Amino acid sequence: MVHKYGYTFVEIPVGKIQRDVNQPRRDFGTEGDTNRLLLSIEQYGIENPISVSELEDGRYIIIDGHRRYICAQKLGYEQVPCRVYPKLSNAELETRRYEIQNNRRSWKPMERSEALERIKAEMGFSSNRQLADHLGITEAVVANSLQLRKQKMDYIELMERYDLSESYRIEFVRLKPKLRKIRNVEVDDIIINLFNRIQHKVIKNAKELRKLGSIFLRATANEEELARYLADPDMTVHELEQRTLQSGFSLHIEQLIKGISQKRAEGVAFSSQEKAFLDQLKKLLNEAL
Repeated sequence: MVHKYGYTFVEIPVGKIQRDVNQPRRDFGTEGDTNRLLLSIEQYGIENPISVSELEDGRYIIIDGHRRYICAQKLGYEQVPCRVYPKLSNAELETRRYEIQNNRRSWKPMERSEALERIKAEMGFSSNRQLADHLGITEAVVANSLQLRKQKMDYIELMERYDLSESYRIEFVRLKPKLRKIRNVEVDDIIINLFNRIQHKVIKNAKELRKLGSIFLRATANEEELARYLADPDMTVHELEQRTLQSGFSLHIEQLIKGISQKRAEGVAFSSQEKAFLDQLKKLLNEAL
């Protein structure tokens, strides 16, 4: 019987089913004889059918159910229950797999990034907004997820090694362009320094990376405090923030220098009132320095 959504339920020989090499999820967790799913299938059978799509050669490709399929192979199953969809286009298969799998258990950040990139390409979308509307998620989620794929591979591997949550990865993507060398500490070393703080819970949540971004944007004025922060593995972002706020006088001076420099670069004349203030400032600086 064909379901109203276009699929049927059929027992299919295991040999006619093939795994999808483009499956974003890599960790299927099926190793070992004590695997929970393996034991469950051995005792009760496959209660949730494997979702597959028909191929032109009479075979079927898995949309969802790789773990059940692997366990069935290990247990010597000859046939498995399947939810069979008629032949799907690559775009339809990518979208349906994303909906089934991500709604059941959220993919890891890189898995989601790869899936969204393929859906966008297969559907021919030219913007993140189109992809977001298609999947019913926000454009910000799409943009942040796709941005992960543009990071240097060593940073991606580093994030995997430190097992950073998605919220930390998203904030890191935003923070990375703001980082700069602080004295003799290179950017790559700063990143490892921050990841270690995350791992040891000195950085307590992803929002603290956003605060660090604001501090690094004023790295020239905050260089001394940033150097102290990087040298002290126990210093918190809150403590750094307080130290930089206390040295806010440097920020005012920096802003004044930028304002004067910008006016001179643009050839804008100072007003009579501005000239009067600058004369006062000049006298104060001559006395102070």
